[in-house]
Amino acid sequence: MAYNTGTDPTLAELITAKFIPEKYSKDIIMHVKSKLVIADSVNTTYRDDLKKGSVVNIPLFSEGSVTEVTPGTVPTPVDGCGTPTSITVNKWRKIAHEVSDMEEVQNEPAYFSKAAESQAYSIAKDVDTALGVLFSALSSSSVYGSDGQEMSDDILLAIIQGLDEADVPDEGRCIVGDPSTWVDLLKIDKFVKSDYGSGKVVATGQMGQIYGMPFKKTNNLTAATTGNYGAIMHKDALALVIQRNPRTQLVPIKQEFRTLLITDVIYGVGEIRDTFGKSFYTHKS
Repeated sequence: MAYNTGTDPTLAELITAKFIPEKYSKDIIMHVKSKLVIADSVNTTYRDDLKKGSVVNIPLFSEGSVTEVTPGTVPTPVDGCGTPTSITVNKWRKIAHEVSDMEEVQNEPAYFSKAAESQAYSIAKDVDTALGVLFSALSSSSVYGSDGQEMSDDILLAIIQGLDEADVPDEGRCIVGDPSTWVDLLKIDKFVKSDYGSGKVVATGQMGQIYGMPFKKTNNLTAATTGNYGAIMHKDALALVIQRNPRTQLVPIKQEFRTLLITDVIYGVGEIRDTFGKSFYTHKS
């Protein structure tokens, strides 16, 4: 007997009612990717390296010095083994929603669709928040400026100069700030005038870039006292390792006449190159 015609609900009914877990998993991953801000700005090269265990060791290549050529003399090799860093995967996060059997019959598809999007946002926020906690530790825990300061062109240029002096590559840098940083940037002509970048920031409301760095706006930064900790950083400053992508399960609890929708994720974050980022205080938390 064919499954789709021999059971009630049928397979087609289960799909229509969104009872197929894989569909929820795809929705969750899609929503998470669209909502990640900080995670999209850091190194995720090693995200798939950890299959078993709890630590990913990341080797760092150290730069050598160029010396004079002396004919007849064998060059001395440079030792390129720098001090490695490691990311510990120690964060196992979950979020759950439930629906009663009555709701399941009457309104389950709409509720679980909203629940899937809500869970995706919550997982994304948790990952971004964990990365934001690391901002203040960049550059040996040296935060630029004073708490509650208004973002200015002088601050941007000072931090950029510091990154340049630390030989941080131009490509791959970004500014991560909160809504108050965004408002402060709108007051800087170089940010809003098309002469200094692509697009029309004021006319379109779209976040642009300044000095070749895109601006990423998020509410998931760590609070100081008056403001938050933002950062100007290269993607290799921090790293994200996801041991298991968001997994979603539908768990029927028949004896309690309800069904749980549970999403969990296992991941770890850490600093790779301390000098590749510099935190700053934002205007308002």
